[in-house]
Formats: sequence, C-alpha cells, structure tokens
Amino acid sequence: MGKLTKKRRVFVEEYLECWNATKAAEKAGYAHPGSQGSRLLQNVDIQALIEQRISEKALSADEVLLLLGKHARSDVSKYVDDTGTIDFKTVKEDGQPVRKITHRKGQHSSIELYDAQSALALLGKHHGLFRERMKIDAEIRIEGLADFMRRAAELERRGDDTGGSAVS
Repeated sequence: MGKLTKKRRVFVEEYLECWNATKAAEKAGYAHPGSQGSRLLQNVDIQALIEQRISEKALSADEVLLLLGKHARSDVSKYVDDTGTIDFKTVKEDGQPVRKITHRKGQHSSIELYDAQSALALLGKHHGLFRERMKIDAEIRIEGLADFMRRAAELERRGDDTGGSAVS
C-alpha cells in the first residue's frame, strides 16, 4: 500500500462511518466532494486501507460471544443509583448492554438494556443447548418401484447371477 495523504486517510475513516463517498469527501475537506468521492473509492491504496480498517473493526467470534455474554448478564441496577437516578458515568464506562437512554432535564429519565433473553437464546443455540425438532409428514411415491421390486424378486428366484441391473 502506497503512502496516503492525511486528507485521504480522513476520507477513509469518514467513509467507514457513513458509507457515503460524497459525505466522506466533504468531511475530509475536498473541494468537489460529489465527483472526488467516487474517484477516491477507485484508488487502489484507498481500497486497500478500507479493507484493512474493516478487518480491524470486525468482531471476532470470541468478541461476539463476549458481548452476548455481557448482554445476557446485564442488570439495570448497575446503571441506576438507590434514588432511581441514572449513573451516566457507569453507563459511559461500561455501556455495552445499554440500548437506549431517554433523558430530558427536569423530567423522568429511562434506561433500556439489550434483551437478555435474546442473548441467552443465541448463546444457548451456539453451545448446542437447544435442539430444534421438526415433524416431517410426507408421502413419497416412486414411479416404477413395484415393477422394479417384482423384476428383482423374479431374477433372484431364477438365480440370475450376472451382476447386471434388475431393471431393463
């Protein structure tokens, strides 16, 4: 990968945030973001950096399981004090299980965590704890099976030992 300018590196980071070449070029400070954004995406060095950054940002299987574990073990009491006030410092430090916070000055605040039951179901499925059973009710008709069986029985009675097929 060749040396990219700071502006091009900013473009890549902005692009990875919004997935829009025009907006990324605009935020990176390009004069004509509409035309330059799509042109920048065709640059092989930029493409290589985008792929590298995507692989760096992607979660490994272990990270996915770790996050699901955090969601499954989440407890709203960790983020709320004895008076029912949201502890924003704790939320900021360990906000992974927090899905949404509604807060308006002077009004009621609420905190919503990711669904622990869904996380437990996904973890259980991953670990093979749940077996899904399916009932299959089917009628199978094989055309010519009766004729095949009759010919095979007839050849067996005759002692035909030629090794050929019973079906002609």
